[in-house]
Amino acid sequence: MDFGLFTTWNAVYVGDKVPWDPEYHGGKLLEEAAYAQNWKEVQAVEDMGWDYIWLGGGHFSTQGSMDPQPLLLSAAVASRTQRIKIGTSIHRPILKRPGDTASPRALPHERYAFDQLMLEDPFQVAEQVAIVDQLSHGRFLYGAGGRTRGNDAKREHFFEFLDVLKQLWTEDHFTGFEGKYYKYPAFYESYMNIPKPVQKPYPPMLLPVDSQESFEPMGTHGYRIAIGGGTSPHNLRGYTVLKNDVQRYRQAWKDAGHPGDPTTVVRMPTLVAETKAEAQRLTEDLMGLARRYYSGRAGIGSTDAGSASPETVADANLFGTPEEVVEGIHFLQEHFSADEIMFEVNWTASVPRDVVMNTMQLLTDKVIPQFK
Repeated sequence: MDFGLFTTWNAVYVGDKVPWDPEYHGGKLLEEAAYAQNWKEVQAVEDMGWDYIWLGGGHFSTQGSMDPQPLLLSAAVASRTQRIKIGTSIHRPILKRPGDTASPRALPHERYAFDQLMLEDPFQVAEQVAIVDQLSHGRFLYGAGGRTRGNDAKREHFFEFLDVLKQLWTEDHFTGFEGKYYKYPAFYESYMNIPKPVQKPYPPMLLPVDSQESFEPMGTHGYRIAIGGGTSPHNLRGYTVLKNDVQRYRQAWKDAGHPGDPTTVVRMPTLVAETKAEAQRLTEDLMGLARRYYSGRAGIGSTDAGSASPETVADANLFGTPEEVVEGIHFLQEHFSADEIMFEVNWTASVPRDVVMNTMQLLTDKVIPQFK
């Protein structure tokens, strides 16, 4: 079983208090300190022997994430590491057609990005992914999402975006693309091309499941999927429904004739302490801050696929002692065919950094060895 760190490249403030902490009194955002601390955590999981690091983030929300460009950051991480695999979780291309509007669920920064940013071009994304894979010597995984929840047309648009990428990566000479949403002529001259990834036919692709309707299409198209705290066992729909969803995904994969076995990555809020008493104290502190984060009181909340509300996380998490976390991972293996856990050790960007580092060390020493 594989294990990865999920990070949104969180901010650091004067006094080490986040804006949704009642004890915050206007401390300045320390950008250089934040980058230094996040590099320290990246280097730690590289040295600890973890399998992956997953870079999440978004535009215009530095309180929750200082990573508006996960592909650019992936290239930087690739240049400063040697072994660990690097994935985006997620790169979110701007996809819209004339007349499209932002989802009513969108937060202000998400709405601004949708309304103001130019469309993401598949050619440039294909070039960027290929460069990251080359710089990392084949250690890159492309995780992408299209905010397709409840919208079949957007899901179709997103899948076509990915089809353009795959054709660019695999063809020696681009023969043109004629789709519903994208139309490109063939390259005019034989010398025209884009850089190709190291991994063939292209880097592994991971898509977060953002709705119950997405499970079967993901399997039919042959994509690895990620489910998260918001779609985890014991949530409002119940783990039995989710288990059936994953089974439908796996069956759709097999029915489509894809080689190999479909895989499931589970992203889970994680906090580990040596004793039950300490784990309980830290959990209570974190849940209090998370409720403020999601309430809008100086926080931002989240509508990302895989993100988890406080109500969900109260029942679906990997909070506890190492022994309790091991038990929780066994549950995820048994019921959801999970072959990778994406540990979100700074859920809602509210966990003190010393607690983050201690959680990572306990996972390394007492949890991960149980599954290797």
